[in-house]
Amino acid sequence: MLWLVLLLACAAAFAFALSAMLEQRAAAQATRSHTLETVHGFSAFVRALVRRKLWLTGFVINNLGFLIQAAALHLGSVALVQPVMVSQVLFALLLTGLGSRLRPGAKDWAYVLCICAGLIVLLSVSGAAPLHGTPNREQVIWVLIAMAAAVVILVGFARGQRDPRAASLMLAVAAGMCFAGNAVLTKLTTEDLFGPGVLHTALDWPGYSLAVATASGLLIEQAAFANGSLPWAVAAMSITNPVISYLAGIFGFHVTVPHSAGALAAVSVTAVLIGIGISGLSHSPLSRVENTADSQVAVS
Repeated sequence: MLWLVLLLACAAAFAFALSAMLEQRAAAQATRSHTLETVHGFSAFVRALVRRKLWLTGFVINNLGFLIQAAALHLGSVALVQPVMVSQVLFALLLTGLGSRLRPGAKDWAYVLCICAGLIVLLSVSGAAPLHGTPNREQVIWVLIAMAAAVVILVGFARGQRDPRAASLMLAVAAGMCFAGNAVLTKLTTEDLFGPGVLHTALDWPGYSLAVATASGLLIEQAAFANGSLPWAVAAMSITNPVISYLAGIFGFHVTVPHSAGALAAVSVTAVLIGIGISGLSHSPLSRVENTADSQVAVS
């Protein structure tokens, strides 16, 4: 079961990375003729996006990744699946180099090994990442409220930023929180769907909250892509998502909270290694490739 959950999580991460690459290129093309500073301009930007075949392809792949992720979350815990989703940044690094002569260098692969080592530590130490966990509805609600408040604050600060990279970073963190909320709500929805059944799922609140969180995350993600480079945005989302998801999985579900010295050490080491790896990859020369690649994409 563990290996199946890991395989599904990695497949979902690849789908999300491919979707992010396609959507970022489409967003970069659309933002050249539309401003995001006004409501009218943002609405025109969204309309331009949905008319582009490149963005629609990324959107379909993103939905496929969501279904694969839902299967992984149904079989495993949020605290296990979401940290594995950090492999998305690895796939994003490789996909960004497509169509370019640049290839990942020795430093890039060293950072990749940091991320892989962090995941290995997390998965190999007993009690660090619980495989199963049933939701505690009352605690989950408080966790989701805190996440929603943080998203609103980050988006508000991003709108007041003059530096596009700083705004993109804040928006990417907010989008990462939305995706973490998606994971929690997906877990609740699949519990309803495979438990009480379809009728109960249609009458329960997690499914509708999932739709709101998904739409919010999608819009914020597009704004982050339009204001900054793909690796920076994906790195911020890829760090925020597993960290917030892990905390939500621990505090919102009936799981065994890591308490032994070994488990706590494993979580700490994992956080450090993954943080170093993702931060290093965000400074890779490949982070500048998408600007050249955008001019080579003719699909619209």
